[in-house]
Amino acid sequence: MPKSRKRPRPKRRHKRPGRDPLAVERMFDQVANAPHTGAPPVLYHYTTWGGVQGIVASQRLWATAHDCTNDVAELVSAGAVIIEVAKELRKNATGAAAEVLRRFVERYAALQVTRVITVCLACFSVARDDEQQWRKYGDDGRGVCLGIKVLDEPAPADPPSALVKVDYSESSWRSDIASHFGKVCALLSRVEPSRKNYERGLLALYQFAAFASIGAKRPEWAVEQEFRKVTLVSQNSKIHLNEREAEGKVKRYLPVQVRVEGKRIAFSEIIVGPNRTIEDSRDQLKKALANQGYEVGDIEFPEITASAIPPWAVSNKSWPPEGDGSK
Repeated sequence: MPKSRKRPRPKRRHKRPGRDPLAVERMFDQVANAPHTGAPPVLYHYTTWGGVQGIVASQRLWATAHDCTNDVAELVSAGAVIIEVAKELRKNATGAAAEVLRRFVERYAALQVTRVITVCLACFSVARDDEQQWRKYGDDGRGVCLGIKVLDEPAPADPPSALVKVDYSESSWRSDIASHFGKVCALLSRVEPSRKNYERGLLALYQFAAFASIGAKRPEWAVEQEFRKVTLVSQNSKIHLNEREAEGKVKRYLPVQVRVEGKRIAFSEIIVGPNRTIEDSRDQLKKALANQGYEVGDIEFPEITASAIPPWAVSNKSWPPEGDGSK
């Protein structure tokens, strides 16, 4: 086959760093394809009775949009620390590092992760059969707690997702951000100041800042011992989030796969809530599992147990009335 003549390529317009949400998505490249460092063999998801039926039937969890969670500081808890670290490093920075830090501080408010991408969160806990989580996320003890195995498998890539451990310590945020930012600045101090190098440096800082923001929550939430399955949906994506009404508000969410290639969710156990009858619940759960092809002895088939926590008096009102829970 004859070689075609090379034609001059049209000049590309440089995009402002951080404007392209796909650049933020690339921060998951290593995390998503690596073993889930720090995660225990099993994580727990508290949900309603309607929630478990939907999860088993659809083989998906509901990942809530970051601006629809019950934490008003979601994804912005570490914002002040990020800026403080950048300003502190800028005091002694020179050359390209100084210029990149200056631009980062000036633009961060407009280009932080919450402004350029939708982050959807499906939440889990290390805590098994925990009364506080039953009350808050398990329909006041009338739901279930799903023990889901953490397997060494690639995470779904479209849209990109990863399992992230939540950090509740401000001093830990500061240390990690300073370490990552410091490495970027060390590289920048050895390169020639140029537009290309400025853009590369800014992109690296935005990615580290985004990852820190996604994993940071304030100390008062530490009792939840959370890991979160984070799914990123770019602004130009064709994916549309679903909507539901809860607590008088419209909440956006995305049904997300737990495993790829049609593999069933690998349950370790399903714990029936303290304010729910174990006998009837076990029979209904077994039927729901069988309908999806679960068989006793398979790696995905769970042990169905009753909560060891004593029951308590509850109102007749159930929240949320249907669908997946929040934890």
